[in-house]
Amino acid sequence: MIKISGRLSAACLLLASATAHCGDCIGFIPSGGGGSFWKSVNSGAVDAGKELGYDIYFRGPQAEDQAGIQNMVLEMIRQRGCKAVVIAPGSLEVRPAIDKLRDAGIPWIYVDRSMGAQAAAGMVGTDNYKAGQLAGEAMAQRLNGKGTVLLFRMKHGWQTTDRRELGFADAARRKGLKVIDAGYLGAVYGTAMINGSAALGRYKGQFQGVFAPNEATSMAVLAALHEQGIAGKVAYIAVDVTDRLLEGVRDGTVAGLIAQAPHAIGYQAVRMAAAAIDKKLPAQREVILDAVYLTKTNIESYLP
Repeated sequence: MIKISGRLSAACLLLASATAHCGDCIGFIPSGGGGSFWKSVNSGAVDAGKELGYDIYFRGPQAEDQAGIQNMVLEMIRQRGCKAVVIAPGSLEVRPAIDKLRDAGIPWIYVDRSMGAQAAAGMVGTDNYKAGQLAGEAMAQRLNGKGTVLLFRMKHGWQTTDRRELGFADAARRKGLKVIDAGYLGAVYGTAMINGSAALGRYKGQFQGVFAPNEATSMAVLAALHEQGIAGKVAYIAVDVTDRLLEGVRDGTVAGLIAQAPHAIGYQAVRMAAAAIDKKLPAQREVILDAVYLTKTNIESYLP
């Protein structure tokens, strides 16, 4: 493991890079949701593609709960003749389409999360448990090792956020905090905001800190904190970076952000896909990137 210390309707498509041509493209399928995160991943993928001579065919669902769309995109990529695929699998629903890639001799790289035992050419992503631990330790430091925090979850069985949530809870408890499981918010911003606001109201006066595990829930919880009139009155640590969350750090309504390295994730994934095409994969086929903690003191130096 290498560690580095970054006809479908338009409504179904998250992002698109420049048009790819048959035979010289690498398909890249995000999981959906996390608009800012995946835009930065796309940027890194396109940069690597330009260096290596591949167009990047970047398509995916808008939301995390539209995993079935990935099957349609995989078929489009297969028919297009792309030489490799990078995918953040949304669910086990994509396994049959992945099997078709295998049968056709097309290598695939998992990005952000994997499906375990399948014979992928490699994996690129964040150490999500460690990212959650970083948030839990930062929360404990912020609260001087005393108090109660609300742990918001995204969706049951979601590999990336499950690991962050577990890492946060483990570290926060180890550092002396009480953790209240405030439940699952959902993968879509609007639903997550409604559920988050209801939970904040339900536990009103019982907590001093709040944690949300990904971009959609982080944005939703920030809005919910404002709706409940407690933004800036409790310590809020979020995951992922958007303009609104950065503004929250600057104005004090967000104590800190766990920032991944999305550009680097996209860049490294495409480089690994190109190596798989050339049959020059390194012995270590897992690239894991560390997250960083952003606060007012270091936010201006952050590069995605």
